[in-house]
Amino acid sequence: MSPYTLRYFDIPVRGETAKVLLLLSGADWKLETPAWPQDKDAQPVGKLPVLIENSAEGSDAEPFVLTETGAIEYYLAAKNGYVYQPDNITLVARQLELRSHIADLCSAFVDWKLCSNDQQPKLKESYKSTAGYLVRLHEKILKENGSNSHYFGSKTTLVDVVLFANIIALRTEFAGLDPEMSQLLSEENAPEINKVINAVSAEPALAAYVAETK
Repeated sequence: MSPYTLRYFDIPVRGETAKVLLLLSGADWKLETPAWPQDKDAQPVGKLPVLIENSAEGSDAEPFVLTETGAIEYYLAAKNGYVYQPDNITLVARQLELRSHIADLCSAFVDWKLCSNDQQPKLKESYKSTAGYLVRLHEKILKENGSNSHYFGSKTTLVDVVLFANIIALRTEFAGLDPEMSQLLSEENAPEINKVINAVSAEPALAAYVAETK
């Protein structure tokens, strides 16, 4: 039995960061894609993703089951050394704040993609506004860290991974949809953000994953 099971749909976005963290950790894990909505009631709170950390073989301990995207990401990052200065509560809060900005961008995209035609102009503007705020703030923060391709310190940490996983997923989803929206996070408009994406892409543990997403 794999130590970890990640339940999620076979699509990118909300489950992607957890996948990338599992790959970076070198953990033995598997992806389960429940039938939906048939298996909805079998999930702890009726939604995905769900992370299951199975007990060691021969142990009587119950598996550790975790829901909520942010909680899953933080748990995997903290357990595998991807939270920057985990004992510094101020810095941890800042990392979770930046993670939330990126999650908000993805939510704005999903709202736009799934809305009715009459709602598209309004929700497109909402996405553009969210992207604009994110780019301005995150470009500034990345410059303040020395423009070194990382949000914190000099190596890959949680926010780097969240940005990489979500922007790669958005680019995949945007393909052929709306050139204007896809350019909001381009290298020209967001050079520091793209440095982070390139740095995480170069992690050896992600070589196969990166090849699949191209």
